[in-house]
Amino acid sequence: MLAVRPLLPLLLLLLLAVPAKASASMEFALQDDDVFVHQRGFDRDRGLDHAVDLGVSRIRVNVLWSRALVSGGSAHPVYDFSAIDALQEAAAERGIKLQLTIAGPAPSWATRNHRAGNYAPDAAEFGRFVRTVALHFKGRVDRYSIWNEPNWSTWLAPAREAPSLYRRLYRAGYAAIKGVDPGAQVLIGELAPVGGGRAIAPLQFLRALTPRGSAPLKADGFALHPYQLTSAPTLAAGKPDDVTIGTLGRLTTALDALYRRGALKTSKGRKLDLYLTEFGYLTAGSRRQKPARIASWMITALKIAQRNPRVRELLQYQLIDPPTDALWHSALLSRHGSPQPAYKALVKALNP
Repeated sequence: MLAVRPLLPLLLLLLLAVPAKASASMEFALQDDDVFVHQRGFDRDRGLDHAVDLGVSRIRVNVLWSRALVSGGSAHPVYDFSAIDALQEAAAERGIKLQLTIAGPAPSWATRNHRAGNYAPDAAEFGRFVRTVALHFKGRVDRYSIWNEPNWSTWLAPAREAPSLYRRLYRAGYAAIKGVDPGAQVLIGELAPVGGGRAIAPLQFLRALTPRGSAPLKADGFALHPYQLTSAPTLAAGKPDDVTIGTLGRLTTALDALYRRGALKTSKGRKLDLYLTEFGYLTAGSRRQKPARIASWMITALKIAQRNPRVRELLQYQLIDPPTDALWHSALLSRHGSPQPAYKALVKALNP
């Protein structure tokens, strides 16, 4: 981990002096399912008040297939969306919309190995679940995305089949949503930013998802999680097939090539814009950064996103720091709700 330079506080002040308010074409969004959906350790209304202070226009929620299932098998499944319903109503009162990422784990009756999880989920069964979600939220939710980080093996397996599996899941999900609510947006991707280990690099995954000779795909935007955890957002990080906040041009170049080939475009025949649906910096673990550096990098990342005409959304992942034993810590507030420097910096930058 790099040491924090003495000039960092001065740099942060200079960044804050230039307004970074997101333009009308770019939304600032937030996700923290523990807080907003499950109310674990923090009250939903308090969380929403913080979202208002941040100028948030969207809250992202993961709708996890088997975890929404209450009873029944494939013939007559019963699902419970009541916690998301309550969030949607409370958020709407504050002028905030939801966007839903519909993903696994799948129920045991919808996987190849007949275990609840993400091993080769059945696309037809997934399409039926997506249709149920879209019918339930029609008129209240206008943006969906299909699956979460399908290029990460714990989210979709086996890895060697992940691109083809995701292609089938996406096509089924897209058709289900558009069949219920044609005006709703459907995003493709939701990819992790870096390959290696358990992940397939996003551009490698995208090539495998759109092989030559395959039927064209349609989407209303491309969702990416452009984390760049250990270097400044202004630097070009990662290998050539990785895409982080500092290398978004790699993705738009690839998407434009697919557009010209007719392999991936919007329903109106346009190039896909970018939705950066998870972002943030770690406050714990081996890749953690000091609070002042996180604040500085967050403002820089916000400016990069806001000034890129293809970026429609930047989403901060986590509001409240989870318990110590949680795997991921990238929150803006401490466990007890104390604002961290990044929170204060974003409030000021988004409300000049």
